[in-house]
Amino acid sequence: MQLRSLAAVCVLMGMSFPALAQDAATDSDTLNRLLACRALSDEGARLACQDEHLAALAQATESGRVVVVERQALREVERESFGLNLSSVGRLGSFLRRSDSAEARAAAETETFSDGSVATYDETGQIESLSGLAVQSVDRVRNKLRVTLVNGQVWAQTDSTPLPGVSRRAIRDGLTVEIENGALGSHFMRLSSSPSRRFRAERIR
Repeated sequence: MQLRSLAAVCVLMGMSFPALAQDAATDSDTLNRLLACRALSDEGARLACQDEHLAALAQATESGRVVVVERQALREVERESFGLNLSSVGRLGSFLRRSDSAEARAAAETETFSDGSVATYDETGQIESLSGLAVQSVDRVRNKLRVTLVNGQVWAQTDSTPLPGVSRRAIRDGLTVEIENGALGSHFMRLSSSPSRRFRAERIR
């Protein structure tokens, strides 16, 4: 493991996921000691320091006391949990944002995932909106839409905005949705077949 790669990981110190998110602002001593080696001006001393603390980090990961998680994996967790009331995940996103340099924060305002969906992040590093999410089916329940996404999420319309029906052909042709945060934990959705119609929705699964 090299120092460069450490900038793109989060070190989890043997704790449950919610506990991690609560305490993520406190860096592990194992990682801090390794990063501190960079301040040594003497090359030999710096390399010796890195060797020593890389060995300590390797031992900690092998024992399971420290788990190294790729940033991309954490971003996937954020995306999959979008719309659920999981404050720990939001705090984790904020931690990732704070750990970035100013240049990295500016470059990370959006992220495109392997399925083509795009996440937009706010200034705290939390997801502000998701777009390009593929739709599996659209049903109407009590005259309100219920949208099932290909990723398994199910969203239900909560307001009375009149919306046209969605044909199976539209779904086969690649219907997608955009979901964005509203006030007080609410969310708005748009279907690509009716981009001018924005309606309130909540995640029910």
